[in-house]
Amino acid sequence: MVTIYLKEQKCKEVIMEGGIKGKRILILGATEHSKHIIDAAKKLGVYTVITDYVKGNAAKKYADKFYDVSTLDVDALIDLCKKEKIDGVIAGFVDINLLPYYKLCKSLGYHYYCDESMINLTMNKKNFKNLCIQFNIDVPKEIDVNNLNKSKEIQFPIIIKPADSYSSKGISVVYKPEELKKAINKAYEYSRCKQIVAEEYINAPDIFLYFTVQNGKVMLSAMADRTLREEDGFAPQPEGYKYPSQYLDLFQESTYEKVKKMIEYIGLQNGTFTLQGFVKDNKIIIFEMGLRLSGGGGYIHILNQSNFSQTEMYVQYAITGKFGNQDITFLNNPKFKKPAYTLVVLLKNGKIGVIDGLGKIRSDSSYLDMIQLRKEGDELNELGTLNQVFARIYLTADTWVEIDQSINNIKKNLIVKDINGNSMLYY
Repeated sequence: MVTIYLKEQKCKEVIMEGGIKGKRILILGATEHSKHIIDAAKKLGVYTVITDYVKGNAAKKYADKFYDVSTLDVDALIDLCKKEKIDGVIAGFVDINLLPYYKLCKSLGYHYYCDESMINLTMNKKNFKNLCIQFNIDVPKEIDVNNLNKSKEIQFPIIIKPADSYSSKGISVVYKPEELKKAINKAYEYSRCKQIVAEEYINAPDIFLYFTVQNGKVMLSAMADRTLREEDGFAPQPEGYKYPSQYLDLFQESTYEKVKKMIEYIGLQNGTFTLQGFVKDNKIIIFEMGLRLSGGGGYIHILNQSNFSQTEMYVQYAITGKFGNQDITFLNNPKFKKPAYTLVVLLKNGKIGVIDGLGKIRSDSSYLDMIQLRKEGDELNELGTLNQVFARIYLTADTWVEIDQSINNIKKNLIVKDINGNSMLYY
């Protein structure tokens, strides 16, 4: 049985060019991030319907109407769209929604920015690695772990991950031969396609890149240096994103054109994507791509710095097939006008009993926005994944001195304790 919920509020009456006022979109996935899509849609006068299988999920309270239909159940989504007279669909923030999104849109004649071929090439880590190699983009060295009898010949540490997982799930860092079998089994357990990837573990500066593609033009919109927290045996998790990256010029000189040719090859004409990588021996090494809006919220800094909204562009595209109502070429600026930072607040395992200090954080002079993913009563039991993230706090100021002071104030004022009164914060 499908449960539906209707809220009394209606779309705000706003004026919008392009005739999308009053149209209806379906958003796949209702985590806190999706509030930004809902806000963008309502700004444009668009009625919002949101769905996923998690009852009471965070963003459902913001939408005009919400359902508890799984984003993976394409037949049920088709019925939902017909019932609600939906005009377009947005895939949201997670890789797993991309294929259902494409199938749903194709079935009902909606606009879709990526097709099954693009999804298979970019979402599967093995396929994406081969794609990068095809365009001479440096990638991590692959490690053969098929013959455990030869494990002593492997130079550790290495990283083992499912070829098709997301949010760092199923990933292990392996430091010695006796840990291999457990890590391999874990990766297979999280892989739907039953493929794994084993690579050298690279201990080098970490980078994150955000791109906007409009009418076939590939534009780097932001690039950050990431600081990571490492726990033995688990995938490193980001603690901060610093914009603009100190390696921006290196990327533009060595790798940008290769990425453009790769995107032209797969056929992406409109949309956004991210790349993750390292800088080692003065080389850009790329290891992962996300063909969607970034769950890390880089679009928040892009809007603040370059004055265009990737979320609004997706709303417009879903309904009209046009990715934005303006040419962003002369707005797009990955160098940024002033420093920016995303502080990622990570938690230890436990059940959250008390959260305090959020008001002081929001009143800070550098504060831009916050995505809070955890609330009182939530229980964490999975280290080494993005489930550890309590919140992402977005900061910007005229100088790094001001941002550093804001980070110190946040760490001083934020309190997250478990039910026994122990701090759950990692700093």
